[in-house]
Amino acid sequence: MKKKKKKASFLKKIRRDDWVAVLCALFISAVAIFSAASGAAGRQAGVADSDVPAGALTLTGTGAGRNGDIVVQIAATSDRIYQIKIIEDHETEGIGSRAILSMPKTIYDAQSLKVDAVSGATLSSDGIKAAVFDALKSGGLDPGVFGGSIVKVEQIAAKIEPSSDITVSHAADWKEKYPEIYASWEMTKESDQIDDYLAINPMLRTLYFDYGFSKDYGSARGHYYDVQDIEHTARPHKNANCWTCKTPDFTAMVLRDGDAAYKYDWVDVQGQIVEGISCFNCHANEPGKITITHTYWIDAVGEDFEKIDAANLACGQCHNEYYFAPGTGVVTIAHNSIESMHPTKMLEYFNDPANFSNGEAFADWTNPRTGVRQIKVQHPEFETYLGEGSQHRATYTCADCHMPTETKDNGMSYRSHNLISPLDNPALIENECSKCHVDLVAEVRENQEKVKSRTRAIGYELEYLTELLAAAVEKGDMPEKTLNEVRALARDAQFYWDFVFVENSEGAHNPKLTEFCLDKAEELTNQAINLMRGAQ
Repeated sequence: MKKKKKKASFLKKIRRDDWVAVLCALFISAVAIFSAASGAAGRQAGVADSDVPAGALTLTGTGAGRNGDIVVQIAATSDRIYQIKIIEDHETEGIGSRAILSMPKTIYDAQSLKVDAVSGATLSSDGIKAAVFDALKSGGLDPGVFGGSIVKVEQIAAKIEPSSDITVSHAADWKEKYPEIYASWEMTKESDQIDDYLAINPMLRTLYFDYGFSKDYGSARGHYYDVQDIEHTARPHKNANCWTCKTPDFTAMVLRDGDAAYKYDWVDVQGQIVEGISCFNCHANEPGKITITHTYWIDAVGEDFEKIDAANLACGQCHNEYYFAPGTGVVTIAHNSIESMHPTKMLEYFNDPANFSNGEAFADWTNPRTGVRQIKVQHPEFETYLGEGSQHRATYTCADCHMPTETKDNGMSYRSHNLISPLDNPALIENECSKCHVDLVAEVRENQEKVKSRTRAIGYELEYLTELLAAAVEKGDMPEKTLNEVRALARDAQFYWDFVFVENSEGAHNPKLTEFCLDKAEELTNQAINLMRGAQ
């Protein structure tokens, strides 16, 4: 009997343990199912598939997240978003994932892209909004209906009207009324270092031969020195158009006299110059009101004028890729919208003879050694920062990062006009950048070194290509058809390379676009070299 009792007790124990195991398994499964359901619910928002109207479009869009692309699928009509589903992301669990789990519902409930980012997950939030924006645009739907803007817009700039009686109020005229701002503007004289690019990058003498930049090419410094630097450069300048982005005095001259001013004699205009970039350039004669004073820049952004923040437009007047129109010397931009300012579209513009009065594809000069009709890119900070792939264009303006907010003795705040790198602004890094970056300075410096290293390496590849082509032209034993094919490749390759080399952030403004341009430059350079080797 005892044995039977022991056996029964043992069986009873097994059954009890089994029940515990079963219950544990059921609990774990329930948690897993609930978590999966919660995750799925967080990654999507909107009506059930069966409730999506027949006329709604199903669209896919991509935006740049913190760790890579975020891909969304939406169902929408011209006036309503019915579904948002995140179908791919690489965001960090517990950080960026918080945006992944909440932003779809936030956007759907508001029916707007103008919603706050998830605290601590700004880049992920912006990536989701950018992806929805991209999806709407891909289907021909207007993102503006849903408050969509690919760049931050807080203030709309005014447009100056050309007039024969325009005068310039110079910086000193505002010194008494705005002493702190004037003092900060004067502080740009502290940025006085000039790096000799030709000494640092000796391949430039070959790549720019025999254009002005192969004779003298120094880095830019503070606005205080704009006039002094252009007066002392060894680069020749015959026409007054070289004064365009150096002084408000020439800006006013163009507004008074029209396009004819661009062909005035440089020396004749020099005697009328008072100071470098100052108040008038960005405010006309109304401090506190941002006014675009360069009329070519108003044309350059076209109907997108009010889709771009005033601060970005003000800086972009000079920090852009421009050219002098053949024959007239008029300062012109190779784009007329945000979309058309991508380097590939700009290159297509330059390569189309129909865009130019002389019936030829544009060239700043023809290299006498190679016969390549070359384009000299200027300083496309605006096109780079606001270009495709920018992670911050919807969040910050140029002023947010380069013009720190200062406080007067009376407690009122103002924007410092001593333009600095955000890496030199500890308050900005602590209050803003640290939300997404553990060590912004180290991260940016590391990326910049990589960009500089790769840019230099591709520059030497371009130099090698140039020497090969020059030697082939000198020998005269290669078919002209082949030479012209190589010339076309070399022209395009150097354009993409120069777009990165002359952009003053060294990749920081838009790492994605920077990488794209360097990839294209390297690809086209190798194609040209291989074509020449195959023809030998």
